[in-house]
Amino acid sequence: MWGSWAQLAIQQGKLLGKNLHSLATGQPMKSFQYKDKGTMAIVGVNKAVADLPGFHFKGFIAFMMWLFVHLFSLIRYRNQIKTSSNWIVAFITRDQSLRFIMYPRKHDPQNETCDN
Repeated sequence: MWGSWAQLAIQQGKLLGKNLHSLATGQPMKSFQYKDKGTMAIVGVNKAVADLPGFHFKGFIAFMMWLFVHLFSLIRYRNQIKTSSNWIVAFITRDQSLRFIMYPRKHDPQNETCDN
């Protein structure tokens, strides 16, 4: 779900920049039209889903598509290299700590409740 919100904000921001330029130069502004680029999600080890306009992928192919899209959306090559090396190490060691942060709950025996 958050991916669609991010894509919406990116597309609106790009149009805003173009419309501000058009406003400054006296040209007509354009109205916003959202273009659905699809949704991708990792759902397990080497498993993912990708719902793209007109296509649906699942499993390892969708997983590789997710990696490719997210790796090449990073701005600098240095970030791409660092991220890909982190992913390779996490894949080889099966270490999920780079993706998931979980805090232990504190148990209160008096109230029989658990607090974070």
